[in-house]
Amino acid sequence: MQLKNIVVAICVLSLMASCVGKRSINYLHDGSLSTTSKLFPNKKFEYRIQVNDVFSVRVLGLDEENSRLFNVEAINTSLALNDASLYVNGFSVDKNGNIQLPSIGKLKLIGLTINEAQDLLQRKINEYFANATVILKLVSFRVSVLGAVERPGTYFVYNNQITLLEALSQAGGPTEMGDKRHVTLMRQSDQGTQALYLDLGKADVLSSEYYYLLPNDVVYVPALGARPQRMNLELLGVLFGAISAAALIVTVVRSQP
Repeated sequence: MQLKNIVVAICVLSLMASCVGKRSINYLHDGSLSTTSKLFPNKKFEYRIQVNDVFSVRVLGLDEENSRLFNVEAINTSLALNDASLYVNGFSVDKNGNIQLPSIGKLKLIGLTINEAQDLLQRKINEYFANATVILKLVSFRVSVLGAVERPGTYFVYNNQITLLEALSQAGGPTEMGDKRHVTLMRQSDQGTQALYLDLGKADVLSSEYYYLLPNDVVYVPALGARPQRMNLELLGVLFGAISAAALIVTVVRSQP
């Protein structure tokens, strides 16, 4: 009877461990998704230009001499463009919220969206050049992914849009011990650093205004606090295995004539 109770206890512990492990690795849990499609309206927050942002400004339709003033590509066409060259040759927003442009002078961009800034720059360019087209790109758009992920680091974004899941994917995703239910998003603002917590185990994160990341966001995936418990379960498994083996030997010995 005692041996039977030990076996039952081991089975119960195994089932409990397997249930916890499965729940810890699921993304976007929503029972309705298995049978029907579901729309999650996005609450996308539009980024507004801040101090120290760096822009690439291209003005098409200029003569060769004026083109060199604005376009990074025209500075040295023999060298491939990379993040460093775009940053060094880009136009930075100073502490007063302005960028300094050749022939145009200072232009206040702080607080504007990217589209608003491009429209403003286009109007200014039209005052100096005819038939010119402005293309404005934010080249300092980067996000950092830290903590229990496969490839922690800083990643540049080239299309001015990235989601939380895409950022995690670039970092290789959370490790086995990554806690996807308590992901921390840190975002800079004029008032300081905002920290908030996102549960990737719930599908409604797709509707969150924080699902789309902004420049300089930091995503932190903490490690699960389950490692000690797992180690304890392993030790208990060894202990119960030893007890079971001993009980089996005693049973065999007693059955001998």
